[in-house]
Amino acid sequence: MSKIGTWLLKGLLRLLGLLPLRVHYALGRFVAWLAEDVVHYRRDVVMHNLTKAFPDRNVWDLKPLRKAFYRHFGELVAEAVWFGGCRNPERLRRQRIVEVENPEEAARLWEASPSMVVMYSHCGNWELYGGIASYNYTGRPFPFNEQNFCVVYRAMSSRTWDAVLRDNRFAPLLDRKHFEGYLESKDLIRYAFKHRDEKKVYNINTDQRPYFPSPANLDVEFLGQRVQTMTGAAALARKFGMSVAYLQMRREGRGHYVMRYIPICEDASAMDVQDIMQQYYRLVEADIRQQPENYLWTHQRFARI
Repeated sequence: MSKIGTWLLKGLLRLLGLLPLRVHYALGRFVAWLAEDVVHYRRDVVMHNLTKAFPDRNVWDLKPLRKAFYRHFGELVAEAVWFGGCRNPERLRRQRIVEVENPEEAARLWEASPSMVVMYSHCGNWELYGGIASYNYTGRPFPFNEQNFCVVYRAMSSRTWDAVLRDNRFAPLLDRKHFEGYLESKDLIRYAFKHRDEKKVYNINTDQRPYFPSPANLDVEFLGQRVQTMTGAAALARKFGMSVAYLQMRREGRGHYVMRYIPICEDASAMDVQDIMQQYYRLVEADIRQQPENYLWTHQRFARI
């Protein structure tokens, strides 16, 4: 039954993904209204996070920000479903939903070290990262391809949704059947050791709260709070002397994001893990301050008191 459900869900999303993006955005507005005003999807978590991050604003001042976030949330869903219909890179390029602003910086960091770690956050739409090879419109060389590109994820508890999201994230790849760079977080270190003689770029979403207590977790300053963070990305880079970059994702209007690689270091072995993580969180915070509605406020970022 699980396999049948997965097959049916994949088929439904595949059909929906064939619709034009403007149709998805219309559906996204409905999703935003449903999530905020009808089912109150994690609305208490959103308000808790916003009051912690913006203590100078009262509840009434934060409500327009909450509404703007849910509009963005609806767009995230719309874009992710549409992305699943991009069974070739050309559809992505025609839409120009994302563009990489400075591929030359990615190339510079790539050449500076044996491999590279790219840390990104829940700003923008992280579900679109799988199409990154199609987002360079500059004419300047881009160093990443399906052979050296790795995305680290955490498996969902639902096997059905895990399989659906995997299929969705693979949508624009030229060779989906043989792509080996989709790595579950628990397998990352083993994979990195196995491929230590190969040049890879490890893309790691790094702003989640720790999944479980660990001596490796660190406290950092983030949005005026002391929060705990996982350190796997920085520890991996330091272990192998990799370069580290932050991948910024700005929203420049509905249907258009801009990615920018911001260097953190060229050789992580020369930095402390704490310093790498703190610098990363400073960059994330700067982006959130500039576009607060562009961040995913529905996940638990701060401890509830």
